[in-house]
Amino acid sequence: MSEYRSWPPDGSRSESELSCEEALARVYEFLDGELDASQHDGVRRHLQKCRRCYPYFDFERLFLDYIHELGAAEESSPGLEDRIREVLAAQPD
Repeated sequence: MSEYRSWPPDGSRSESELSCEEALARVYEFLDGELDASQHDGVRRHLQKCRRCYPYFDFERLFLDYIHELGAAEESSPGLEDRIREVLAAQPD
């Protein structure tokens, strides 16, 4: 993602604006509604302005929409959620 490191190219972004790297690092949290209002607004403002990042965001949004559609069509096996939680809990921080 190094090609997305600095936005805008002239370096004129304010302290409160996110860089491309910062905005793209939060794309999934943004799409899943996991950011607080301030963080959400920062990513949204960046994506509204940045023509380099928006196509990446749009692809990820469409990809997640597709995954959600697939998931809605199929039910997971009984106990899958519990097994996933156990695996995640066993992971070191």
